Amino acid sequence: MITSPYWRIAAILSATLLVFSCQSEKQAGDAPEQIFLGTFVTLGDGPDEVAALAVKDGFIVAAGPAESVLAIAGSNTKVTEVPGVAVPGWVDGHVHISGLGSSLINLNVQGMTKKQVSDAVAGIADVTPAGEWIVGRGWDEGFFDLPAYPRATDLDAASPENPVMLQRIGGHSAWVNSAALRAAGIDPDTQDPPGGRVVRDSDGNATGMMLEQATDLISAAMPDMNTPEYQERYIRRALDQYSRWGLTGVHDAGSSLEQISVFRKLQGAGELPIRIYSMAQGDQAVAHYLETGPEINSVDDRLTVRSFKIMIDGALGARGAEMTEPYSDAPETSGLQQMSDADLDAFIIAARERGFQVNGHVIGDLGVERLLDAIERNNVPAEERFRLEHASIISPPNLPRIAELGVVASMQPVFIGEYQRWGVDRVGAERAPWIMPIRDLLESGARFAASTDYPASDSGDPRTTLNALVNRTGFDGAPNGGWFPEQSVGVDVALRAMSAGNAYAAFQEDRLGALTVGRYADFTVLGDDPRHIAPHELLNIDVLMTVVGGVVIYKNED
Repeated sequence: MITSPYWRIAAILSATLLVFSCQSEKQAGDAPEQIFLGTFVTLGDGPDEVAALAVKDGFIVAAGPAESVLAIAGSNTKVTEVPGVAVPGWVDGHVHISGLGSSLINLNVQGMTKKQVSDAVAGIADVTPAGEWIVGRGWDEGFFDLPAYPRATDLDAASPENPVMLQRIGGHSAWVNSAALRAAGIDPDTQDPPGGRVVRDSDGNATGMMLEQATDLISAAMPDMNTPEYQERYIRRALDQYSRWGLTGVHDAGSSLEQISVFRKLQGAGELPIRIYSMAQGDQAVAHYLETGPEINSVDDRLTVRSFKIMIDGALGARGAEMTEPYSDAPETSGLQQMSDADLDAFIIAARERGFQVNGHVIGDLGVERLLDAIERNNVPAEERFRLEHASIISPPNLPRIAELGVVASMQPVFIGEYQRWGVDRVGAERAPWIMPIRDLLESGARFAASTDYPASDSGDPRTTLNALVNRTGFDGAPNGGWFPEQSVGVDVALRAMSAGNAYAAFQEDRLGALTVGRYADFTVLGDDPRHIAPHELLNIDVLMTVVGGVVIYKNED
């Protein structure tokens, strides 16, 4: 706690200036629309806490002692008591909005054993007309009795007449049954697509596992679920869940044109409850935005499209992440390259010419190195804020380069839960400390933004992000004592990564990320102060209220 007399004098002067400012606004007849009273953790440059916020047109116009802020209230100013403790609005810097909605509506097999997955599929097959597809996601072989890839035969008895496609938790591989293989026309003569692999047995027959781009062979045979009707249903369901989780904004990591059109429709109707920073992805979306240019801060920052998401490597769980050395548990492979250096350079040049940020999916240490090399090779300045999406494995020589190049590390601490189950097996004991070196990254001076990648992770609940940063444990609190606990950070650092870190990553740090005058009144209200409770209780904090632009979009009525 700061006890310097100079700080006390500064605080008194600040309060005096605030009163003067408030009186001037009142005399001008420009009273705030809303005043919130409570405990507000600012994470700004001034006082750590304030007791009141005044809001006009969605922005904080005064912050400080309750008496001072109430002094500028007008006859129509609404005063709201805020329970608990408010922190700057939590933002998830890497999500899949439509994917969340789909997982809430369709089959979700997260955390299940192989038998439980089969039973869940059988239950749906019993009420699904023959021939219709059963679609789901979320399985992780780390929960199986034998942590190995499953096979089509594991699902055939459960669903003999319905094609089944279950995406792995990371979304980079799929487990299908024999009916799905037949529907997709996959046989021993089917060629592996670039950047993908059909897993086969010794006779060349597909086993039912499709890795990376090979999943497209299955998707091509399925009904189109990217229609506006499907997408709006998924997106609305997801946005409601984000509000309940206490999120005031998300960065959608891979938006199609159809999804962006839904975002825009909801925004125009005043039905977009949180802020969306969209990363356009896919040939159609990229071509469209290279022609039309970015959409920056459209309608009070509710929707921004100024970045592209690209795939450079694959996922660690599917052994598709690019590694400089082979996988310890699969020495025949070192990952699957999704974009060549030449294509990467061409993409960066085209995006920069039109003013777009480039956010590259890189998980393996070689993937990280290749993107850093490309950024350096193309002389991308720090102010363009290119992003490493995931950066799960960072080799020691490349760690300081992230800060030196001014690149943002957009990472998912909740992956610790998944990686601790099988990460050492994948990369070996020597490279395991390279996984999620968050404290080392911050101490190097790098910019860091926290997110979940949900539903491509164990949980999208932001409390799991807070917990993983502080305790280095997964959504279930495992392992006891934390996984590589020397990489943990303090609560204050974690809260900043979940707010200011993502604001910077989206070029919004002057409007978001702190509860100070001139920024949006976006805040998350918690039942307990995360700074003053036992670390193991962070997963259990209640979200009481979510406020975006001074509007309460969620209130816990329990």
